[in-house]
Amino acid sequence: MIPEKFLSQPLEAIVDASLVRFRALLPRDINLYTALPQPPASLRVRARSNELQDVVLSLCMVAWQAMRGEAGAVVVELDEIVIDEVVLDSDAGSLQGGLPPRRHARLVITNNSQVPAGATHRLMAAPQPAEGAQPATRRSLAEAREIIHQHNGSITVSTEVGVGTSFEVYLPVLAVQQPLPDEGAGAAEKGARRHIIYVDDYEPMRALVGETLADAGFRVSCYEGAREALTAMRGDPTGCDALVSDFKLSGYSGTDLIRQARMLRPGLPTVLISGYLDESLQSKAREVGADWVISKTSDLETLVGALRELLLRS
Repeated sequence: MIPEKFLSQPLEAIVDASLVRFRALLPRDINLYTALPQPPASLRVRARSNELQDVVLSLCMVAWQAMRGEAGAVVVELDEIVIDEVVLDSDAGSLQGGLPPRRHARLVITNNSQVPAGATHRLMAAPQPAEGAQPATRRSLAEAREIIHQHNGSITVSTEVGVGTSFEVYLPVLAVQQPLPDEGAGAAEKGARRHIIYVDDYEPMRALVGETLADAGFRVSCYEGAREALTAMRGDPTGCDALVSDFKLSGYSGTDLIRQARMLRPGLPTVLISGYLDESLQSKAREVGADWVISKTSDLETLVGALRELLLRS
């Protein structure tokens, strides 16, 4: 059997497909209320759709079976939040420099004793008897947790005697691909070829930024140090469209890197990222020609937007 691939997909569709299967399994005296984003809103995630459907279905079944007659409905909500990884993982607070906040989809699966259904919830109708219940692949909680972690997500479980069990699932949302406004037909293809060099000596940050920029439609080359990045640029000075660098690098500073990069490629769009911004750093960044200075505490959508604007100007 060929393993399912991770693909960019709308999470709403995955959740909705799971709920259709779940509704077919519920007794008719148990209601299912949902609050999902409505079009044109879209929460795109990198997912293996079938696995994630199984997880959502399994969590819904646990929430239903844990009600023990205390509640008459399962409630499922999906929304978007910007959240710091420290909230999802308390150990992340000890990471070197931490990571910036990131957009996440939040899926809440509970019952109406804990989250009463309100005006924003939709009652999902039971299927006609002829439709029957679809086969369900039940995943254990351990399997569900592992699958969510494989999706770079997180899950929390809350159980209260006499009330039931609730789940909150967090999955990182992909940056929306947007072509540059003046490129007309074929812009998406051209935008996908825009090459960004990103330099940071902190591997988790390289992984996160590299993934985010790739999801936004850029081609990304990540380097641990300034020397490696400069070597690549010397080999092909016109081969990148923008440079993004952390300020603190091993044996180098981001401002030094930007200065040398612009000597190799005058006018190269550049972005400096730092965990601490003061007037001195911003002044130094302007002196070496940095086009944009961004705080590490900013949502990475800020970086994506800055790059799109700089590439539009260039």
